[in-house]
Amino acid sequence: MTHLSAIAFAVRQAAAPQGIALSTGHAQQLVAAALGHNNLASYQASGDDVRLPEAADIVLDSERLHARAATLGHNGHAFVQALTAVLRARFPDAELYDDHEAWLMVVQSHFELAIINDDSVESEVAMTNGTSPQVDVDLPWWDTLGEYDGDNLSVEFESLVTVDQDEDRTYYRDEIDVHGTLTVERLSRAPILVAVASMSSTQNCGGLRGAK
Repeated sequence: MTHLSAIAFAVRQAAAPQGIALSTGHAQQLVAAALGHNNLASYQASGDDVRLPEAADIVLDSERLHARAATLGHNGHAFVQALTAVLRARFPDAELYDDHEAWLMVVQSHFELAIINDDSVESEVAMTNGTSPQVDVDLPWWDTLGEYDGDNLSVEFESLVTVDQDEDRTYYRDEIDVHGTLTVERLSRAPILVAVASMSSTQNCGGLRGAK
């Protein structure tokens, strides 16, 4: 539990000048809650501590943290501020998110850009002289993300790319159908404690649909 202990110690140091007194035990419990665990024993048994430095994305479980802080008689918001600063200093290469929703929005945006910038899609757009390509995709596992127990997430998806196009163009109202796979490698059994997101996609392009 090397990393959690060091993080808890640093948080206590950061909080002290603000008049926030945290015992070692309380600080460790709050860090464990922020990383998605119901208690410190769960974190210790999970093996998450060893994998923490490997994370590309660290998503805090704010709801669990605030609930634990209230139980222990601490200000959850003040703890989050101190914890966020400590995590950013300790893991500068990782992206840190306050909650699951913030992380999902970033992944959605990244995925849409990856589709639009794909060579196959760009080629189809250029062929029709279309402009301003936009993608319409609903990644299918957003609503059921919390049901997964720690396995990597890999889901297939379909999307539609539209462009601005003059009505007299040959390919007006045709479509680009995009098929691909989104994979998230989970480094923790806790829901979205730590994840590395990657994407691979393949295109099945059958033309374009002009967007009015």
